[in-house]
Amino acid sequence: MAALLVQGLCGETASTPPQYIDIYEYRVEGVHKLTPLEVERAVYPWLGEARTPDDVEGARLAVEKLYHEKGYQTVAVQIPQQEVQNRTVVIRVTEGRVGRLRIRGSRYFDHNQIKEKAPSIAEGEVPDFNGVTRDIIALNQLPDRKVTPSLKPGVEPGTVDIDLTVEDTFPLHGSLELNNRHSANTKPLRLNGSVSYGNLWMKEHTLGLSFQIAPERLDDAKVFSAYYLAPLPNTPVKLMVQGVKQDSDVSTLGTFDVTGRGEIVGLQAIVSLPGTETWIHSLSGGFDYKHFDEVLVVAGAGSAQQTPITYYPWALSWTATHIGKKAITQINAGINFHIRGLGSSWEEFDNKRYGADGSYIYFRGDISQTREIFSNWQLFGKAQGQLAGQPLISPEQFGAGGLGTVRGYLESEAMGDNGFAATLELRTPPLTFGGLLDELRLYAFTDWAGLALRGALAEQDARFLLGSVGAGLNFQFKKYFNGTLDFGVPLRSEGSTERNEPRLTFRVRADF
Repeated sequence: MAALLVQGLCGETASTPPQYIDIYEYRVEGVHKLTPLEVERAVYPWLGEARTPDDVEGARLAVEKLYHEKGYQTVAVQIPQQEVQNRTVVIRVTEGRVGRLRIRGSRYFDHNQIKEKAPSIAEGEVPDFNGVTRDIIALNQLPDRKVTPSLKPGVEPGTVDIDLTVEDTFPLHGSLELNNRHSANTKPLRLNGSVSYGNLWMKEHTLGLSFQIAPERLDDAKVFSAYYLAPLPNTPVKLMVQGVKQDSDVSTLGTFDVTGRGEIVGLQAIVSLPGTETWIHSLSGGFDYKHFDEVLVVAGAGSAQQTPITYYPWALSWTATHIGKKAITQINAGINFHIRGLGSSWEEFDNKRYGADGSYIYFRGDISQTREIFSNWQLFGKAQGQLAGQPLISPEQFGAGGLGTVRGYLESEAMGDNGFAATLELRTPPLTFGGLLDELRLYAFTDWAGLALRGALAEQDARFLLGSVGAGLNFQFKKYFNGTLDFGVPLRSEGSTERNEPRLTFRVRADF
């Protein structure tokens, strides 16, 4: 025991018989973070007649354990030397509080903002170490900031001082990418660029801009987008406004030339859900304004039909990442829907897609995992799909073909209301070639996808099946340069892609 209870018990040794005392009450002093009922339940088993010092120690440990289970690790529970009066034993609690909370090393992020995001270790409060884990995970969500806490005894008795050491980088990022991810009847090359700044007004607001063009023929692809992301103070919620402007002439339907110009404006709320160091997930929901001007031209007919569409779809989605010892798993799942009467009439929807009436709902999701199997070999797998209950207009359909689904085919070679795609990839250990590259991995893959149209016309194909096998590589060079090269052999003919005619897809990217 930390202290002696009564003078009559002070002289107890291993050779003397234990002395007993009746204990009908434990008076626990200095408690602020526990309720009276919680304290009573903790000490209740140690009350009664003929109790020994071991019982008093048991009551002390029970109170201490209760504090620790709630995350209060800086609490000291002691039994002061005393004479037991009225069968009451005093237990004294010292709730160690935070004396000073200091931010060290932060160059690009506001010190007060960091403190506000760590309420579990606020100055003057008893630190909640269960909450500390959550706060540090939240602080480390930003890619440009890593925060590490450390504790030491405080200057004032009964306090602890906490330092939050920050490793940060300037939150300006950009990228430039050249690839040949193109659809049918368009020039191959695509140039993508983006830039973002992640700490506007020193309040962690983010502004991002991006573009995509076809440098060989601008009418094939010309897309510009922007977004603004703002966290709501003292909440796990972020609001995002985003917009896309598309001004392109794209031919994708063989004998049909589809000319599409349009814009999308959306508002979304993103809620970070409670997680752990290995489990991060969030919930998001919002709506978009979508407008597309399209002209449907029948080859050789010399006539054109205007098929503009305006609508306001809603979406709710869940995103999760699990980081295990040997595997990283990512999950995305969402529901998208539109209510008839919001935007264009059902006749305009029907003109754009036979059978579409302006009301729809569909589920879309994907799951992927990268797993270390042996000697730094990796196995990567991904499954993704969409399930709809009615015919959908083309912007809402599931596309298959290209780098993201079935390599060896052109981008979105086939479209369907319902669709499923799967990828399996075996990757070699990383190669560095004597330090010339940061990393290079070779891999072999097989990709498959199946799609179906709901309410297809008699002259339409209602089902599509795509499959390929191939090999490729990805590389990282000097931290800022990376790329992929995929050689895919299609196993089935679809659209403008013929069976067994291999296709090489490349992507090179520079980041800062």
